[in-house]
Amino acid sequence: MLSSIFSGLYSLETRSFLLFFLLCKYRFRHFTEPEISRYQARQIRQITKYAIRHSQFFHNHYKDCDLTDFTNLPTVNKKIMMDNLTDYNTVGLTREEIINFCLEVEKSRDFSRRLNGLNVGMSSGTSGNKGVEILTRREEMYMKAALFARFHFPRKEKLNLAFILRVSSPAFNLNILGHRMTYISQLDSTEEVNDQLQRLQPNVISAPPSMLKIIAREVEAGRLSVSPERVVSYAEILYPDVKKYLSDVLHCPVHEIYKCTEAPMAITCKYGNLHINEDLVMVETFNNDGSETSSGQPCNRLIVTDLHKKSQPIIRYELNDIITISPEKCRCGSNFRVIQSIQGRADDLFWARTTESNKWQPIFPDYISRAIISSSEEIDEYQATQDSPEHVLVRIKLKDDANPEEFDRGVIAESVKDVFSKYKCNLPEVSVEFGSPESGKNSGKLVRIRRRFEVNE
Repeated sequence: MLSSIFSGLYSLETRSFLLFFLLCKYRFRHFTEPEISRYQARQIRQITKYAIRHSQFFHNHYKDCDLTDFTNLPTVNKKIMMDNLTDYNTVGLTREEIINFCLEVEKSRDFSRRLNGLNVGMSSGTSGNKGVEILTRREEMYMKAALFARFHFPRKEKLNLAFILRVSSPAFNLNILGHRMTYISQLDSTEEVNDQLQRLQPNVISAPPSMLKIIAREVEAGRLSVSPERVVSYAEILYPDVKKYLSDVLHCPVHEIYKCTEAPMAITCKYGNLHINEDLVMVETFNNDGSETSSGQPCNRLIVTDLHKKSQPIIRYELNDIITISPEKCRCGSNFRVIQSIQGRADDLFWARTTESNKWQPIFPDYISRAIISSSEEIDEYQATQDSPEHVLVRIKLKDDANPEEFDRGVIAESVKDVFSKYKCNLPEVSVEFGSPESGKNSGKLVRIRRRFEVNE
């Protein structure tokens, strides 16, 4: 009887903020491992059928496949999705209008704009390759509900969150029951970020760990006075030493959100352990030989399925990230798996001297990635290396049908210089050459944005 009641609620949950919020809380606290599996199987059947009916790409992709054998369905990745974007999405947008809209928004910096009522944005993502994210208003709504259900709020206080990221989005606008999120652009100078944080006095600061580290250094140096009750890291690897530094300087817990463009992967519980959102995504990990990766071991392939998203179905989608799932159950009591470590986000900050004060200014890797990928549709792979404050080398590999002799490398050089200019920094010499990017000697993973000199701040 109870299971049939819940089954009925699950069919309605994405239509109501409150219902999705309550069910997300219930599942995290009470679901057993068999219940997690049953819920995922149910959602997978529904989302797969929807994708086949409404997406020409998935209709063709799953032709002659046994839909009951989900783990053997063919995978997709960012390149496949982007190459087939018109047929891939289910909301009737063409690839051309999506890309043109995203580039217009990037140029105007007006991130409040929508395309046909939809939240559409461009992301370079962990891999650094250009991708897009499409969200309906309903999808925005239930994702906010999930965040509120999982986020460990300051006790007995309204949320006053400073959200620092390269771009804003209509989905980030939040003012509910006195809880609010305030967006601060990561493109702002360190002094401008300090001024905004000083004025806001947020009880939660959310930003990439490289930005959080800069904020902590400003606090340590006495140039910024804020006392957050917790900080939340996302978008980059949160290394243990950085986590300890942030906690020591800011005197608060350090939490983490693991979200890629394709899926809301994981969020930390009150004990700081990073739980997979088992009721939002299904995460599969594999070794090189195709066998399932054992807990406690880093995976070689990571495949994710979004259990609810319909506008841009994410079904058996391969990510470049390498994660290790913990063999231990969290003491919070949830049966949602814990990610022990993420090894897939190792981009470096660029640094440059400002033109006015000659101070060191960090330049975040996402800006460099976007400058390159926005320069041309013909770029297949790239790597930008800052050899010194005065020089950046960009290596690019063009798509097979591109003609190198007709390719204008100067556009990339000017785009990279423009990032330094927007930060009001001295412009480096930018060399652009053809060639395949180099993988890391130790990790074997491609690091597209890297710096090869030390900065003494």
